[in-house]
Amino acid sequence: MELSEDTLAVIDFLEQLSEGGLRKKNDIGIILEISASSGNYQLVNQIVFCGKSVYNLYKTLKRAQDSSPDAVQNQLLQSADELKALLDSAVPAEFATERKRFEVTYLSDTSGAFANIVDLSHDLSVFKEAQKLRNEFIKNQENDLR
Repeated sequence: MELSEDTLAVIDFLEQLSEGGLRKKNDIGIILEISASSGNYQLVNQIVFCGKSVYNLYKTLKRAQDSSPDAVQNQLLQSADELKALLDSAVPAEFATERKRFEVTYLSDTSGAFANIVDLSHDLSVFKEAQKLRNEFIKNQENDLR
């Protein structure tokens, strides 16, 4: 899939915002491109929110390596499954090549797919941070106008 200039600009911005760079920037681009072409922005917001949750839970679990709290691990797996369901609906069958890639990369029940979900969640977390920065900027602009 060829990404639009707008999508590429968003990915470049996210790449700059990310401390270590994006891990799955092509897949973020596919999600954004398909969602923009269908006008399904609510789904993107759900994916971003869920991805942020997965990444936060993953970081929490990594910090608690020795104790591995079952509740956090269960919530992580539940959130990862929710993200997989959202990704499943984000890439429809009409995008056959991208659909097949997402099925193999994210939707299968393998440890590799879980690792890919975590990597994608990192990038979605960066996207959520960009949304937060945008909202703060807008709020400051509105306050300056008062």
